[in-house]
Amino acid sequence: MDEMNEEAQAPVKKTGCHNCVNPETEPGYLTPLCRECRKQLSRYPVLNSVKWAAAGVALLFLISAYNLPRYLKAGVTYQRALKAENTHHYVTEKKLLEKVLQQFPDNFEAGAHYIIASYNNDEPEVVDSMLEKMSGKQNENQDLINKVNDVLDGFRYLKLIDTSFAASLSKLDEKSPEYEQALNTYCSKRYNDVCARFMLGSYAYNQGNYAKADSVLSKLVQETPDFRYAMLWLANTYREEKQYDKAIRVYNDILLQNAEASYAFAGIAKIMLKQKQDKEALKKAMQAYELEPEAISSVYTLSLAYHFNNNIQERDRFYKKVKSLADADGDYSSANELTDIFNGKTDYR
Repeated sequence: MDEMNEEAQAPVKKTGCHNCVNPETEPGYLTPLCRECRKQLSRYPVLNSVKWAAAGVALLFLISAYNLPRYLKAGVTYQRALKAENTHHYVTEKKLLEKVLQQFPDNFEAGAHYIIASYNNDEPEVVDSMLEKMSGKQNENQDLINKVNDVLDGFRYLKLIDTSFAASLSKLDEKSPEYEQALNTYCSKRYNDVCARFMLGSYAYNQGNYAKADSVLSKLVQETPDFRYAMLWLANTYREEKQYDKAIRVYNDILLQNAEASYAFAGIAKIMLKQKQDKEALKKAMQAYELEPEAISSVYTLSLAYHFNNNIQERDRFYKKVKSLADADGDYSSANELTDIFNGKTDYR
């Protein structure tokens, strides 16, 4: 009986097509099906929802494939910018970050490093513009935020501490004795005001009082070795005092902070011209111009270098650019200086 029950419970093996039991199946397939059933099952209807989902995945894939080169290129450019920042090549960094920000204007990290580069290129207006664009943005990279804040702290050198004194000083003629006297009096009371002392030193320089400029600016640079404006004016003062070695040392100290400070290269070129190292001076002047072709100091120095290298055609070409830049900002002092040098009215060396 048990054997009979076991036989009764044994599964019946299907032969032929698994779908319609047609004995004529297509050979070569794991699942035996006749030709008609295999054809019907291969065309099994797909739901519209599945079709749309597949289409969406395909579209996302196409978009990703299209944007991938752009993302990769921006990423590579961004990394190059960070390397430039680490080596203090801030002009290069800024140019690279401009490319990144053209594609991704809301990228916080690129904007933050752009601020750092612009600050070290001594461009406070550019920094203010980027800060305004980034206003309200949130980011969790606290180390980068702290780095930007440390950089922005350097702007304290550019503002007078006493705002009421700043207002009264702005009403005075910057070339008048009253202006100098007001600064002298204020600095004697507020010696810690770096901006005021810098203004006093630069006033003395502009008046040709290089001894006083030296006295004020040398102490200021010693106390604030990261204040590049004061460093530049001190180097220029040393140059006019014919203390060329001291001037070059200060220019080189600037280049340690910003390896692409065009005005430092221009300053060194001017010293070389005074020392009649005209060919080397021209190379330095060209280096400054390549870094910042729209900077008045770069164009001025290159025109001057071509003059002493007896290339009058190139001298005049850049002299015209100096005058064009003067027309734009209304300051013709550089153009007038070149005119006097070229005409022999001023003996440059």
